[in-house]
Amino acid sequence: MKKVGVILVVYNQKDNLRPLYESLCKQSYKNFTVYFIDNKSTDGSYGRSIELNQQFNLDIKYISPGCNMGFAKGNNIGAEEAVKDKCEYLFILNNDIELDEDCLKNLIELANQDEKTAITSPIIFYGPMGCAENVIQEYGSRVNFHSYHIHRNYPRKVFEKNNDKIPGTMNVNFVSGGALLIKSSVYKKIGLWEERYFAYGDEIDLMKRIKEAGFIVKVTKKAKLWHNHKWDKDNKWGYYFEYYMIERNKFLYYHKCKYYFSLFFTAIGDILKFPWRLLWFKKVCDFKLGYYYLAGLFDGLKNKGGKPDLIND
Repeated sequence: MKKVGVILVVYNQKDNLRPLYESLCKQSYKNFTVYFIDNKSTDGSYGRSIELNQQFNLDIKYISPGCNMGFAKGNNIGAEEAVKDKCEYLFILNNDIELDEDCLKNLIELANQDEKTAITSPIIFYGPMGCAENVIQEYGSRVNFHSYHIHRNYPRKVFEKNNDKIPGTMNVNFVSGGALLIKSSVYKKIGLWEERYFAYGDEIDLMKRIKEAGFIVKVTKKAKLWHNHKWDKDNKWGYYFEYYMIERNKFLYYHKCKYYFSLFFTAIGDILKFPWRLLWFKKVCDFKLGYYYLAGLFDGLKNKGGKPDLIND
């Protein structure tokens, strides 16, 4: 049984660890090590992990760099450590998720079907904390690498009502960075995340390199995952950070790929649409979200990557 390195980059996720660890403990595929990279959490996430693992008894290796390096670099460090430990697969996971007990097993079985398959990913549902039914968040996506436009497959569809219409497996060219299994052999050839992005929006860069290297990305509905992201209006800081990073990193990607035509017209479009978006920002969060969105836009145009100024630690 081939070894898997489960990469968890943790920053103030204490309350999400129990459902995640419980679902990892129940996995039918047992040969994995969890690489817990603590990005200088201030809420006691590190201690909570140790406390919980007295119950779940997972094989966890702790890495504490002493600073917040971001999602990208944290995952890269965890991946490097896992490869040193002879892990043949890297399972990149967000912290706010729960896995079906056969999720990891089914992802590995799909990855083993052919040598060209580099990445596999599950069908992702909105978490049970927010949905009574299995409502699909995404089942892989299609992305235009020049325009940065992403089209999610089957969003907001109720799984049980649409199961017969959804393929068992699909070839896609984009999956979420919060739940993907990548072969270590592929990681050694093309790397993982672009560290200038810090967090958010880095998947498209990886998927572009996967495609250019001649590899394939697949999803399977046999592998199921629930995403317990806190979408409510009270999570203002989460909205500020997310919308700043997504907007900024979109333009960093254009700069890196030298897609200046897309950069110019996207910037014009985002500025012209801003008054209408501001109304939506007020609805889901507050007007201040518009400030962070614009800050991300202008920092991205300036090609200002790395750790953003809005993070103080």
